Amino acid sequence: MTLRTKTENLRLDAAKRMDRREFFKKFCALSGTMIIPAGLLTTGCSQDNAAAKIELPENPAISPAAFSKLAFANNIDTIFSVTHDVYGVIDLQLNQVADEILIPEAEQFSISLSGPVTPVLIEDSYEVYNDNLGDISLYLQPGGVSNGLQHYVAVFSLLNT
Repeated sequence: MTLRTKTENLRLDAAKRMDRREFFKKFCALSGTMIIPAGLLTTGCSQDNAAAKIELPENPAISPAAFSKLAFANNIDTIFSVTHDVYGVIDLQLNQVADEILIPEAEQFSISLSGPVTPVLIEDSYEVYNDNLGDISLYLQPGGVSNGLQHYVAVFSLLNT
């Protein structure tokens, strides 16, 4: 294969590649039509609709409503206790809930939390407890330090159903 052929192939490959934003738009829209929560699947093959009654969990910690923008907005200025294997429990305060709208098929938002300057939590998933939302898992990303506080961000992208 000559250098000219390789260059032409690279140009064709680049032209075939989809923009990252376009890929995620299509992926999110497609995945919204394919995902069926396991809790909504019934076992067995029954013709009786009454037998297919779906019960929602009573535990608010696993309720989908716990991850809504409104649920977090209603808890601004409350404490989220992060459990860490080494540092124990670190209390973070929810400061802000902000829109992050990129595609109409999803509810997208971010939350900002602040806590002590040390220890700094590395970017990772943490078990978090809030008096109103219960036990949840959050993927926290550390931000900057200001006003004597370490700031963290968690980003959500929830498909509209």
